[in-house]
Amino acid sequence: METRKRGLEAFVYQLAYATDHKGDSVLPSLKSHFAGIELLGSLGFKIPDEEKGICRNIREVHNFVRMWEEKRDDYPYEIDGMVIKVNSLELQEKCGFTAHHPRWAIAFKFKAKQATSKLIAVEFQVGRFGTITPVAKIEPVSLAGVTVSSISLHNEDFIKNKDIWLGDTVLVERAGDVIPYIVKSFPELRKGSETPIDFPELCPVNNTPTPVRLEQDEGGAAWRCPKCVCSLVDLQKMIFHVSKEAMDIDGFGKSIVERFYDLQLIKDISDIYNLDYDKVSQLEGFGQKSVDNLRAAIDKAKKNPIHKLLHSLSIHHLGKKASKLISEQIEYIIDLKSWNADRFLEIKDIGPVIAENAILWFNDAENLTMLQRMESYGVNMWQTDEDKPLVPAEGGVFSGKTILFTGTLLHMGRKEAEEKAARAGAQNVSSVSSRLNILVVGEKAGSKLKKAQELGTVQILSEEEFMQLIGEG
Repeated sequence: METRKRGLEAFVYQLAYATDHKGDSVLPSLKSHFAGIELLGSLGFKIPDEEKGICRNIREVHNFVRMWEEKRDDYPYEIDGMVIKVNSLELQEKCGFTAHHPRWAIAFKFKAKQATSKLIAVEFQVGRFGTITPVAKIEPVSLAGVTVSSISLHNEDFIKNKDIWLGDTVLVERAGDVIPYIVKSFPELRKGSETPIDFPELCPVNNTPTPVRLEQDEGGAAWRCPKCVCSLVDLQKMIFHVSKEAMDIDGFGKSIVERFYDLQLIKDISDIYNLDYDKVSQLEGFGQKSVDNLRAAIDKAKKNPIHKLLHSLSIHHLGKKASKLISEQIEYIIDLKSWNADRFLEIKDIGPVIAENAILWFNDAENLTMLQRMESYGVNMWQTDEDKPLVPAEGGVFSGKTILFTGTLLHMGRKEAEEKAARAGAQNVSSVSSRLNILVVGEKAGSKLKKAQELGTVQILSEEEFMQLIGEG
């Protein structure tokens, strides 16, 4: 019903499954991609008409897509490019697929649309790490089907390098026809009323009587609020904590976090796991089913592996990969309070910046108290099987061997391949060195393959050869 209201239209471009009245596949009778689209059209599906064509050579391809780039403004749909495909289905089969796209098709992106507007104000927003981000407010302008009025200015250096002043006329585009971006200003159009943008010295969003002086990251362009006293950083941390990227609490989106925060139902991350569901059920839009679903999603998140929890705490520079590496080495997450820099640096790919930030976070009494509250509310703090490093099996075909995967694998993801290798007895390593025994090479292998060839001691396998050795080829 909702879809019908929105008046959506769907164009169909490819046949993946088709049978006749006897149940026999009709795909073998088709020789080309173009013929498949034509068949779909004859069956009543909406297909491209003048927008499709067969080109005999690359020059014709170039002319065809350029023609459509010139016509895009008059086209009834917003388009940002065209897809160039191999027409022969037999050749498509030979080209095959990578893990995420066909090799027989490639996108040709049109040049980003641009427009001019006037910069009327700059607002400063705070992020979950206390980073202050300037946001340009411009006179609304239509660009690639969207009205743009706000654009990130990233940091102070971005503003200075592009010489952007308040009141300037600016050139705007949507990078990839998605993200609004200021390409440049036009200093030559200034009339004298424009003024430089002054980056604040004190936290611009602090709504308490206590001023907080901003600090600039060493060697970086970003300014940060080093110790938030107005709790708006906590709000951003909570928004990230529940997101799919972090603890993945289904149905607990940004708007709900902000609403609960405004109502003082949650003040920090720990409160998410101690919600007053009776009060929630009294809120407009929260029936019993909604409350039950939210409770179930939060209870599920409580059981997450600790690498997800560690990443969700918004420790500066501690991303997914580093969180996983640390979680492989510790049984109880709160024990990180006793780790020193040397202990962190023992872990390959953990550098001094991550170590320092993690130490600062776990040496903060308020952070530890918050973790302990979370634990008392049932949030898992102990290493799970998902956290543990892959342990090589004994007696496998790769027993006692070190292995590394490089390039794009076609039949499995990197994590799956490493698990298969470990079950076959191999120890997964992260770099090419004299201790590497086997390098499995996928598509577009680069410097690792070259280095392994130069060593001359590394056995180099294709993905197919690897699968045959583990009995899956």
